[in-house]
Amino acid sequence: MLLSLIFAHQFFISTTDVQFKSKENRAEITIQVFTHDVNLLLENANYNTLHLGTEKESDEIDIFLVNYLSDNFIIQDYIWKYIGKEVGLDYTIFFLEIEQFSLSPTIAILNSIFMDLSSKQVNIVNFYNDDSVQSASMTSGEPVFSFSFQ
Repeated sequence: MLLSLIFAHQFFISTTDVQFKSKENRAEITIQVFTHDVNLLLENANYNTLHLGTEKESDEIDIFLVNYLSDNFIIQDYIWKYIGKEVGLDYTIFFLEIEQFSLSPTIAILNSIFMDLSSKQVNIVNFYNDDSVQSASMTSGEPVFSFSFQ
């Protein structure tokens, strides 16, 4: 058990995929994080995480997480809609969507998720545009990246 606690604190990373669906004018977003970090965030906000990811989970937890994501994951000029989450033993995945999404020459994304928990946090964002992909790593020193499209 001690080894798993040490291992849990060695990696401070999240991966976000933004997939632009040009034919549907929509962006589908998945944010994958360590469940341990979600638990830590909730515990720091005095939430009981005993039932996280189960039918017994409090609705207040989803409200808190949506508000947290709203403050820490922003795509310039767009408001995303929360679709839901899947909580696993190791990973939690958040599902978001933006309807009526179109590419402008540049799109700035702020991803400061969990940077308030650790200054070592790195958030990787992959932006898929049809057959191409652009990637960026956000850190506490640079939590915003501007993707360029031609």
